[in-house]
Amino acid sequence: MSERGYRPMGAYAKSKRANIVFAQELARRLGGSAHRALAVHPGSAVTNLQRHTFTRRMGRLLVALAARTLMGPADGAAWPSLYAATHPDAANGAFIGPAGRDQTSGTPKPAPLPVGAGSPDLGAWLWRESERLTGVTFPALQA
Repeated sequence: MSERGYRPMGAYAKSKRANIVFAQELARRLGGSAHRALAVHPGSAVTNLQRHTFTRRMGRLLVALAARTLMGPADGAAWPSLYAATHPDAANGAFIGPAGRDQTSGTPKPAPLPVGAGSPDLGAWLWRESERLTGVTFPALQA
C-alpha cells in the first residue's frame, strides 16, 4: 500500500504482483465453471512509462539504450492479452507472457508464476482485503 514510502516503480511492481495473486484466487473461486480467470503480462515494451522513471539525464539515457536492445514495441505488448482471450489452450489460472529472452518480448505462451503468487492463503487474504477496502463483495464467489 506504500503507506510508509512511495517509489513509482516499486508501487507499479506491487500492483502487478497483486493482479496475478488476485487472478489466481479468482480462478480458484471459479472452479469448474465455464468461466476462466487468467493473468497476463506484456513483457517490456517501449512506452512513455520509461520516460518518467528517471529524472536525471544519465538514467534517461540508460533507459533509452535498454529500450532499444531489450524491449519490444508497444503494439507487441498486446499479444499476450490476445492470446489469453482467444487461444483454446489458455486454461483457467494461466499466466500468459512473451516467450522471448527474459519474457521481455516475443510470441506469447504460458509463463511460470512469480514465487508465492499461487499461494491459496495469500490469494484468500488479498480477496478479503480487497472486499474490505472497496466495500464491494461478490457473494456468488465466496470461498
